[in-house]
Amino acid sequence: MVKRCSKCILPETVPNIKFDLDGVCNYCKEYNKPDGRRGINYEEKGKNFEVFMETYIRKRKENNLKYDALVPISGGRDSSYIAYKLSEKMKILCVNYENPFSSEQAKKNIEKVIKASNSDILFFNYKNEQHEKSFRNNLKAWIKRPELKTMGLLCLACKPMYLEFFRIAEENDIGLIVDGSNPNEVTTFKVESRVGAGAKRHYKMRAMVNMGREMLRNYSYLKPCNFLPGIKTLMSLDGNRIYLRYRYPKIYKIGYFYFHQYSEKKIEETLGKIGWEKASENKSPWRFDCEIDSVKNYLFMKIIGATEKDDLFSKNIRDGLMTREEAMKRLEEGEVNMDIVRRVLEKIQMKLSDLEDIVKS
Repeated sequence: MVKRCSKCILPETVPNIKFDLDGVCNYCKEYNKPDGRRGINYEEKGKNFEVFMETYIRKRKENNLKYDALVPISGGRDSSYIAYKLSEKMKILCVNYENPFSSEQAKKNIEKVIKASNSDILFFNYKNEQHEKSFRNNLKAWIKRPELKTMGLLCLACKPMYLEFFRIAEENDIGLIVDGSNPNEVTTFKVESRVGAGAKRHYKMRAMVNMGREMLRNYSYLKPCNFLPGIKTLMSLDGNRIYLRYRYPKIYKIGYFYFHQYSEKKIEETLGKIGWEKASENKSPWRFDCEIDSVKNYLFMKIIGATEKDDLFSKNIRDGLMTREEAMKRLEEGEVNMDIVRRVLEKIQMKLSDLEDIVKS
């Protein structure tokens, strides 16, 4: 039986984890330190966010503009909630990347949100199967040298999407971008696998150097299908890069859940009013919008016996958003629907047996 932290639910298989005599992991202990996450004043942060909103609403009215803010939307839970919530006070423009691996339910949810919020939406995509080619190449490269730290490269093709968000914002005279980024969604074991710093704060430069070193060790990543996405990712990842601040100095990007306490119950109650639904094929209401997530979870389970949901739930426990008992009951949400995995692989001309071989080794 896998040993799990007695306070959160992280298993003994995640990188750099250690337990004390009471069975409490080092990640929980780090959380309680002065430089940890405990003690964030979301009431004050929420007031700051209201100031942001009022500022951009006033700018729109004074300059006779059409929109207050741009909201990236995927049809998943968080982005759908933010779009609907902001539309109650702001004039927003939703933007969707037409991901070739989007679930059908995510597409339906986008339609429901746009209708309920009475908002406008723009779509964009990447030509010449750029996403499919990069994903196929990087999955095959990863199979040759399976490393937890390089798992993120499977999603390299969609990471530059903030370049499009900023471009569209500028074209529509929008000075504010609000996305669904959430500090609890930064998966600890992925960060630690790249940096190797235990539960301590990670250094982005060190992570980038280590990632570059792994790519050089596996030259299969260094293919033309990755050159442009790779460069664009360095320029725009997460919407917080120096290039974006230099190129678009009048556009400010913020994450909604860095200013508001995350409440799963509140989010789902709100979305329930407009008919938003999770994909019936997926047990989890989180991250079903891109079906590549099922492939990654399958590999995560085989490599370390845990998924990103173990990490998310553990952070939620530390933040008092759920109990350990609740998290243990919801572990089944990490189960992978193999039909989804097969469907994704079929799109890139691969089979499940291609993954099973590496799992066995």
